[in-house]
Amino acid sequence: MFFIRKENGGKKIFDFRKKIIKIYENYKYIKVMKYEILYRDLLNQLKNQIPQKSKLVAKLADTLPLGKMAVYRRLRQEVPFTFEEIVTVVKEFNISLDNMLGIEARPLFPFRFQSIRNENPIEINYLILEKYLQAIKNVASDSTGKISLVSNLLPQLFYAGFKFIYHFYYFKWQYYSIPGNQVKSYHEITLPERLIQIIEDIFVNYKRVKACYFILDNQIFQNFVNDVIYFNCIRLIRDDDILRIKNELFRFLDYMESIASRGFVDKPSNKVLIYISETNIDTSYACIDSQSSSRFALIWSFIFNSILTFDDETLKMIMLRIRPIIRTSTLLSVTGKKQRMMFFETQRKIVGQL
Repeated sequence: MFFIRKENGGKKIFDFRKKIIKIYENYKYIKVMKYEILYRDLLNQLKNQIPQKSKLVAKLADTLPLGKMAVYRRLRQEVPFTFEEIVTVVKEFNISLDNMLGIEARPLFPFRFQSIRNENPIEINYLILEKYLQAIKNVASDSTGKISLVSNLLPQLFYAGFKFIYHFYYFKWQYYSIPGNQVKSYHEITLPERLIQIIEDIFVNYKRVKACYFILDNQIFQNFVNDVIYFNCIRLIRDDDILRIKNELFRFLDYMESIASRGFVDKPSNKVLIYISETNIDTSYACIDSQSSSRFALIWSFIFNSILTFDDETLKMIMLRIRPIIRTSTLLSVTGKKQRMMFFETQRKIVGQL
C-alpha cells in the first residue's frame, strides 16, 4: 500500500517499499539457496542444543504437531521439514533464521541459559554442561585438537575432579539463579547423579585433548576464598563445610602444581601449559580449535552459562586477545621452577585463611 502526498512541488512516497523489497529478496534467497545446506545447519544446531537423540525427538514432537515416528523420519532426512515447521522449530529453540541464511547477521548462537516459560533452571544447567561435554569429546578425538582458556575462575577442566569445589560453584550458581526465598545452604544441596556423571566425563575427556593452554587470573584463589568466607558470614556455609573445602583446595593446588611441573596430566603427548596473568582478567572465554569439527569459542557468564560462536571474525578477535595476555603472563609449566614454587606457596597461604 502506498501513500502519496505533495511536498515542495513534488511527490514524496511514504510506503513499506523497502520492507517489501527486503522480504522479497530474502524470499528469493531462500528459493535459490540449496535446501540441503539449510537442512544440515538446522540439524546441527538442534543436535548441539540436545545431543541425546531420544530427548531431541521428544522435544520436537512436543513442539510440532507430529508423532515421534514422523520426527525420526525428518531427522533421518527421509522427509524434509516444511518451511512452516522450520520457523516453529527455530523460534522454540532460540535459533536465528537470519544467521542460518546468512542475512545481515553473524552466526552467533547463544546457549539457552535463561529461565523461559516453565523450564527448570537446573535442567537448563544440565543441557549447557552436556553441550560443553560434547565439545570436549569432539576436541579430544582430534589428534590436532587444542583448547585455549582464559579464566578468572578456577578452570572447570581442573576442578571437575574435586567435588567440594564443584559443589561450591554449583551452590553459588543456584544462589544467583533461584529466587531468594528458595535459596538453599551449601550443605542442603545434593549433587544429582546425572550431574556427577557429566562432571566425571568432562574430567576424563579433557585429559585426552592434544594441547591445553590455561591463562589464569592471578587472583582466582583469593577470590574463591573471599566468596567462601562471605557465604559463611551469612550462614549459608557451615564451619565444617569450610574445612572440607579448605582441605580439598590444598589437594587441588597439589594436583595443579604437579601438572604444571610435568606439562601434562596423564600422558606427555597431551600437553598442558599453565600461565598466570600479571593483569586482571575480566571475562572467562575459551577458543576450541579442531580440524575434524568446527572451530568455535565459548564465553562464560554466570559461572556455568555460556555463549557459543562459530563466527570466524569473532574467533580471530578472541585469538588476538589471547596472544597479548600470554605475553603479559608468567609460564608455570615445565620451565620457571622458581616462579612456580613461589606462586603455589602464595596460594597455599591464601587458602590457609579459611
